[in-house]
Amino acid sequence: MICLSVYIRFCTKVTEAPVNIMFLFSIIAFVMAISWISFTSDIVVDLLSILGTILNVPTQMLGLTLLAWGNCLGDMNADVAMTKKGFGEMAITGCMAGPVFNILMGLGLSTLFGLMGDSSTGTDKPASIPFSIFV
Repeated sequence: MICLSVYIRFCTKVTEAPVNIMFLFSIIAFVMAISWISFTSDIVVDLLSILGTILNVPTQMLGLTLLAWGNCLGDMNADVAMTKKGFGEMAITGCMAGPVFNILMGLGLSTLFGLMGDSSTGTDKPASIPFSIFV
């Protein structure tokens, strides 16, 4: 890394990017971004499980509430920004379409794959679906 830094310092101009190694830096930046996202999400999940242990609340319940709220914050910020720009109808459409799409695609695809059966054992028997949330 030090060699790359020395190369950039002495062999590039201030007004233009180093053309020879931009692809390498793009790959390194992508890997670093994925690493930071993984690190941050692991910390959030660990903090959530600690909070569940302290408050004696099941981690599944915390996942269904707190993580779902956090997942919706980005959509909320985008919808508020669209409303401030004067696109109120688009913001309302985003409020309705985003969660509907997530539910339909998430539940629909997982149910479809669950009903298709286990192809690794060669059986075409679909998986059983319990009618209770406690099973």
